[in-house]
Amino acid sequence: MQRRELLAATAGAAAAAVSGCLGMDGGSAAAQTGTPTVERHTSRSIVVSNTGEARGDPDLAVLNVAVEASGDAASDVRDELATRADELRQALLDFGLEEDAVTTEDFYIRERHDRRAMEEEGVRPGSEEAEEYVTYQGTHAFRAEVSTIDDVGAVIDAAVDGGADRVGRVTFTLSDEKRATLREEAIRAAIQGARAEAETVADEIGASIDEATVVDTAGGGVTPVQREVSYAADAAATATEAASTGVEPGEVTVTASVEVRYAIE
Repeated sequence: MQRRELLAATAGAAAAAVSGCLGMDGGSAAAQTGTPTVERHTSRSIVVSNTGEARGDPDLAVLNVAVEASGDAASDVRDELATRADELRQALLDFGLEEDAVTTEDFYIRERHDRRAMEEEGVRPGSEEAEEYVTYQGTHAFRAEVSTIDDVGAVIDAAVDGGADRVGRVTFTLSDEKRATLREEAIRAAIQGARAEAETVADEIGASIDEATVVDTAGGGVTPVQREVSYAADAAATATEAASTGVEPGEVTVTASVEVRYAIE
């Protein structure tokens, strides 16, 4: 939603006339967003907001891969996770990922109760017998950053070969450098749009743009592209000569929101 304020240092009657003019003119940009606010100031100005965007191919992919374990004792689950997580991480490093590109994203061991079996056998929760129905499940998940987009499929394959039980979502995004470049383009587009709107409003009230006195560029963000990877450990085990995993990225969108105050005369 675009917001416009018309600030005019005029007498009461003149201010009311300007407000009425903008409010009644259904073709004006200001009228489409509601009646503008008219205030008394020592100088006249127009405040407009706009959003610009820029698109570009991703140059960074983030994968979530994990190993899972279950057992009757938490210590057994912990030990299995430690061993298998080391193997998975080493497989990713052997592929060529940097040490700091493979980091732990999640780790947990949780107690589980087989409540269905307990109900069938009449075992009450909290009783001593209930301890026999307790198992433990754990996950160690890694965040793997891939800086060469064409390698994403091969990295997934390396993770699977390295013992991954789960390959989650792949997020295609931008490096800090490319993000900054696209944000600059988005800001330029937003400011150009804001200027055009300000000139439209100024023309409607018989004024002209003098200069921009305040510019706020705090808004905006990045919309990455996410792709789901379908992978099941039992199915992969039967596919000894499966083709390399293919994941197609899309363009990443960067937006920038600006608010500009223009002095008018």
